[in-house]
Amino acid sequence: MPSPRRINWDALRVLAVAAVLLQHATHAGPSVHQELGPPVFTVSLEMGASTLVVVSAFFACASLAKGEPGRFLRNRLARLLPPYAAAAALTYFVLTRLAPEGWSELEPRDLVINVFMLQNWFPDARLVDFSYWTLPVQVTGFVAGAVLVSRVRGNPLRVLLWALVVGPLVLRVWTEDPGLVRTFYDGLGIHRAQLFAAGVGIWLWSKDRLNTGHLGALLTAALAAQAIHSADPESTLALGVMLLAIAACAKGPDWDVRPVRLLRRPIKWLAGISYGVYLVHQEIGYVVMAAVAGYGPWVELLAFLGVAVALGWLLTAFVERPAHRALTASSRPFLVRLVLAVRLRSAQSHLGSAGALPFSAAPPWRPVSHPSTAAADPLTRVDPVAAVSSQLR
Repeated sequence: MPSPRRINWDALRVLAVAAVLLQHATHAGPSVHQELGPPVFTVSLEMGASTLVVVSAFFACASLAKGEPGRFLRNRLARLLPPYAAAAALTYFVLTRLAPEGWSELEPRDLVINVFMLQNWFPDARLVDFSYWTLPVQVTGFVAGAVLVSRVRGNPLRVLLWALVVGPLVLRVWTEDPGLVRTFYDGLGIHRAQLFAAGVGIWLWSKDRLNTGHLGALLTAALAAQAIHSADPESTLALGVMLLAIAACAKGPDWDVRPVRLLRRPIKWLAGISYGVYLVHQEIGYVVMAAVAGYGPWVELLAFLGVAVALGWLLTAFVERPAHRALTASSRPFLVRLVLAVRLRSAQSHLGSAGALPFSAAPPWRPVSHPSTAAADPLTRVDPVAAVSSQLR
């Protein structure tokens, strides 16, 4: 049974993703597509995605602290990129083939640019899904972390955290007009750097490498920067509450309370597929809401949430997990490893349903930004791809 602290992180992640879904379904969607009609209630606070970026930074530190930055980067990208590419392709198909007329002007060029995460570098490129802003930001942060982890320590690291908060505010002066600074500013997502500063700061504090007063000043400055960049003080205050929750998970007492214990299994399951849910929920969800618009706002909302969870599970089970296993398990060619991993997944599902094999006892798969204090080690001690391969020979 997982420890209460592990469940705390799972619960926090589920809460953040739920905030994203509800904000998009009840506020962003009806604002963009008037034909969806008024929602039953409105959640306008935009802090869920920012919370996920802070959590990603926190656990990137936990993994990098174990050493092997190259391995860390390989495992993070192996988990991040394949499901993202699949989700972008699926969203593109839905918007260009199934969406109501006039909803999308996407072209194949836009899909290619989005799959390679270059949408912020091309001002004329259309976004396949607005939720994908977190992906280039995370990739930039992971690469920077892997490069700097052995080079910046102690006081220089603390200086870097403040530079991540203050630097983007200074650069804003040169971003009013198009130019080289504006291109790099938007392309690298520099205006989100304060979120990484907050995540790294909380991790240092949890390891007693940053005192409470210093952390308080850093988080206050990060929230001030967030308010300036977003021009949304209410959402910034909500993000402040989530930062306190992250700090409570990092160093506070375990949340071993009855509601968490009762919901332990569904929280754990939802957290495990949360990255997939995040990738497929927004634009596809709007198309689903339009399809059931005549049945009332509650049906629209439930359809939006239900399809997000269903597609998120499919993406996690059949793209994220086998792709990550194929890319990290051995030195076999990628396509061979991917096919074998998918076949292993199908065999486990079949045998488990027939009662011949219990459900896998391996640790649950985690999306790239999912809270996990373990570095990206192989998920089992036995290479399952090699095992299946030997049986096929």
